Amino acid sequence: MPRASHTPLKNIPIRIRVANSSRVMFGDVVYAPGGTCGPRVQQEYQLVVLVEGGVAADVEGQERRLQPGEVGLFLPGRREMFNFAADRKSHHTWCSVHPSLVPAELAEACRRAAPVLPVSRRLEQLLEVGLGMPLTGGAQGDGLIDAVGLACLQAYLFTDTRQERRATDEPDALRRALVWLGQEGHGAVDLPALARAAGVSPAQLVKLFKRHLGITPIRYVWETRTRRGAQLLRETGLTVGEVAHRCGFQTPFHFSRWCRELHGMSPRVLREKAWGAGSG
Repeated sequence: MPRASHTPLKNIPIRIRVANSSRVMFGDVVYAPGGTCGPRVQQEYQLVVLVEGGVAADVEGQERRLQPGEVGLFLPGRREMFNFAADRKSHHTWCSVHPSLVPAELAEACRRAAPVLPVSRRLEQLLEVGLGMPLTGGAQGDGLIDAVGLACLQAYLFTDTRQERRATDEPDALRRALVWLGQEGHGAVDLPALARAAGVSPAQLVKLFKRHLGITPIRYVWETRTRRGAQLLRETGLTVGEVAHRCGFQTPFHFSRWCRELHGMSPRVLREKAWGAGSG
């Protein structure tokens, strides 16, 4: 979790990586089963996107639960305690923005926004950009990271505005679908089964995904798996075939095709660029 000075940690994170300026921080962290963070007083506007696992956050005595595919907004000045799933590891990404960078109207919109929402494709893309930015330092580098951090908050608020226009049962159906996908892991993609888990018809589910996330359920699955595969390429020595299998792709070629479509390069080139940047 970001800028957690004097924050008690239990089961120190398995892995953590960050990219930051003086006022914005992006992070990616995996906690072991039963991990905790806090208690602490939040110092920034923080977005937490749960990728896998589970987390229950106590915010001023009120519980917030995040499921995979959801993002929570945490506001400065509030006391927090995070308890991660006891039976499995938990992986989340985050963006935190210092209050000095947030205009008054944006801060007020954050205070009015829903505390938990389905994560949008736009926000996922911005987080990926933020995490991938080189730590160049200086005013130019800080300015770029600051801009992406503010864009993340705006993307969250845009999702919240769209949610307010929907029938109340629609976000619930979408949330059920995202939870089911998180629990099913990397099994076969089954639209009818996903629709049954969400409590709607397959056609209704496709409309929900397009309306709220901008893509179909099937494309959501493959894009999510591709991003997970890209992360494994950057951070492990697994072969392309092993990554493809672990992330639920039918063949290495299938993974390569999606990697080119989503990231604009082959798995091999993606790994070479990541490892080259890390050694420079």
